Amino acid sequence: MNLLNKCFEGAANVPKRLLKVPKSIEKAEEHIEKADRNLLAATLMNDNKFFDWAITCSYYAMYHATMASLWLIGLDARSHECAIIAFETFYVQGERNVGKEYLEYVKKTKKLSKKYADSLEYAKTERIKASYGLGEITSHEAAMVLNDARNFVTEITRLVFDAKGISYHKA
Repeated sequence: MNLLNKCFEGAANVPKRLLKVPKSIEKAEEHIEKADRNLLAATLMNDNKFFDWAITCSYYAMYHATMASLWLIGLDARSHECAIIAFETFYVQGERNVGKEYLEYVKKTKKLSKKYADSLEYAKTERIKASYGLGEITSHEAAMVLNDARNFVTEITRLVFDAKGISYHKA
């Protein structure tokens, strides 16, 4: 059983971690609001040289944007791992890597560049290093993750606006 199937179906002693729900622009907007607050926190942390926290807040901004993208297609993730695999599968890989039982989700998405999945994975890796590692986190690492997070949240915000029928232009 592949990881996406495990997320949808669960396993022995592991509940389902990817739930089919009615799609909700409202829930997507709530996650974007949280993503924006996390970006603000990341910027404040970075400006004050708390680079580990800048990375952590940047990753959580991307995570909440990921959750917003999933609510747009009728999915609620109950784990980071499942949110990321669903985002990557449905928004980036598309039809070529998904079984017919999941094509309905691919058809609801706008295909995104692989750079978004890559930046999300990179941010997750850096967040783990920042949270649990003992080495020094540099301003360069923090700035890179923060920049990726801003771009990621902007792109997912665009998807939310598109779902509402409104064109999005970042100020």
